[in-house]
Amino acid sequence: MCPLTKTTGICTVTDCGGCIEPEKVALLEFKQGLTDPSRRFSSWVGEDCCKWRGVVCSNRSGHVIKLTLCYLDGDGTEGKLGGKISPALLELKYLNYLDLSMNNFGGIPIPEFIGSLEKLRYLNLSGASFGGPIPPQLGNLSSLRYLDLKEYFNESNQNDLHWLSGLSSLRHLNLGGVDLSQAAAYWLQAVSKLPSLSELHLPACALEDLPPSLPFSNLITSLSVIDLSHNGSIPSSIGNLSYLEELYLSDNAMNGTIPEALGRLSKLVAIEISENPLTGVVTEAQFSNLMSLMEFSNYRVTPRVSLVFNISPEWIPPFKLSLLRIRSCQMGPKFPAWLRNQTELTDVVLNNAGISHTIPEWFWKLDLRLDELDIGSNNLGVPLPLWSSNVMQLYLYDNFFSGPIPLEFGERMPMLTDLDLYNNALNGTIPLSFGKLNNLLTLVISNNHLSGGIPEFWNGLPYLYTIDMNNNNLSGELPSSMGSLRFLRFLMISNNHLSGQLPSALQNCTGIHTLDLGGNGFSGNVPAWIGERLPNLLILRLRSNLFHGSIPSQLCTLSSLHILDLGENNLSGFIPSCVGNLSGMASEIDSQ
Repeated sequence: MCPLTKTTGICTVTDCGGCIEPEKVALLEFKQGLTDPSRRFSSWVGEDCCKWRGVVCSNRSGHVIKLTLCYLDGDGTEGKLGGKISPALLELKYLNYLDLSMNNFGGIPIPEFIGSLEKLRYLNLSGASFGGPIPPQLGNLSSLRYLDLKEYFNESNQNDLHWLSGLSSLRHLNLGGVDLSQAAAYWLQAVSKLPSLSELHLPACALEDLPPSLPFSNLITSLSVIDLSHNGSIPSSIGNLSYLEELYLSDNAMNGTIPEALGRLSKLVAIEISENPLTGVVTEAQFSNLMSLMEFSNYRVTPRVSLVFNISPEWIPPFKLSLLRIRSCQMGPKFPAWLRNQTELTDVVLNNAGISHTIPEWFWKLDLRLDELDIGSNNLGVPLPLWSSNVMQLYLYDNFFSGPIPLEFGERMPMLTDLDLYNNALNGTIPLSFGKLNNLLTLVISNNHLSGGIPEFWNGLPYLYTIDMNNNNLSGELPSSMGSLRFLRFLMISNNHLSGQLPSALQNCTGIHTLDLGGNGFSGNVPAWIGERLPNLLILRLRSNLFHGSIPSQLCTLSSLHILDLGENNLSGFIPSCVGNLSGMASEIDSQ
């Protein structure tokens, strides 16, 4: 039991640390205005509001200073808050931290009264589905250090930035996805009035046609992070920001070669310039001053190569990269020798880089712990080498690797989560050691010349999500142990020489979305359990097999089915009339 209360100059606080009564009342009024589908406010009972979930009080004064009610996606227990935000929050006069991000407020405007919470230092309303323009009253928050409104809203192009000038303490600003087209002529001048700003995130803000030189002068010593991705052209004066550490410029209208001005940014740690129409030749001169560089990304989805890296094989970089992601740039024909001293790499993508011949032995001797190694879509050949045991994601698709997959492959690479060997010239059998890849999520070995049976090792791959063995020479029956794959979503083994009946154990894979076994020699009836036990099927393709009998009416229960292909079998009887009720075929397949 709490001791007697004592009186402060403002309100009554118990000696055992209970919260201040008017603030508790305000919180309860705030709660009343909100919808709470997952009962996140179930802890908001009892006298001490400082113990309520998401509420933090000062240890000294007992005042509520922090309110954290963000939606944690994937948590499984949380639901998005909605409804209206009560002005009762104004009673929390010492509130310095407010996070309502990732909820769903259904398009209501950001309340203007938030601009009167004068103690606020942190405000995060990102992804919370507010509507209308940003209220200029936010400019009254002179103590605010962190403001995140990215993707906060339903569409509005009525946003201006004149209110920014009042945020004299601001260090972090994120307006990603906010339409700032009306502020395009003066956005940088507005930002330049924030003397303490260190992080500026304005991706996808419709900032187009920037002049070649802009007044970054006020920010030269403060800005360390800039994200202007998905906008327009980029001013060359960005190279004057000598204290810049992170620069994100993907999906803009940067043309020509990589600007030499970027090479002056000696403190730069990360640079992202993917999906720009860059052309020309890059040499080591553009990188020779980047002594702090750890991450470099120039990734283009298009297969067309227009940027050439012509770097001397004797060059020793002054930096140690952890991430290198280059796609659709000419790096070859030889494997880039300047990587020889890059001993701290964790993520390497050299995709569609014109690299031929082999991967040099010195690269394997680096013994890198790689989260990702992607050297797909090159001209690499010879037998498949055994990689370091520390690789997690390995993408070797669209090359000329030949010969068998090494028998000990699975034992030597136990950490693999993703393996993609699509479209090479591999032959021989599927190694039994694949059954040791206990963390594997995706297995893609399609478009090769693999033969023999499919081994019974699937019990050892409990997390497998995707199996793609299309277009090989595999024979025999499907292993019944495939039925143990409870997370399986995609099973594709078309155009092989498989036979026998479909194992009934497959009905245990209840979450499967795509079942493609076309172009084989499967026989027997089309199993009724496909319709009874696989309710999430989007694609069912059993074309060009030896199935006989009638089409089971149970298939009509597959309400999500988009593609049903049973052609070129020995089926007889009538097509069930209920097939016309497969409503999923009238809609597009969502990306899953």
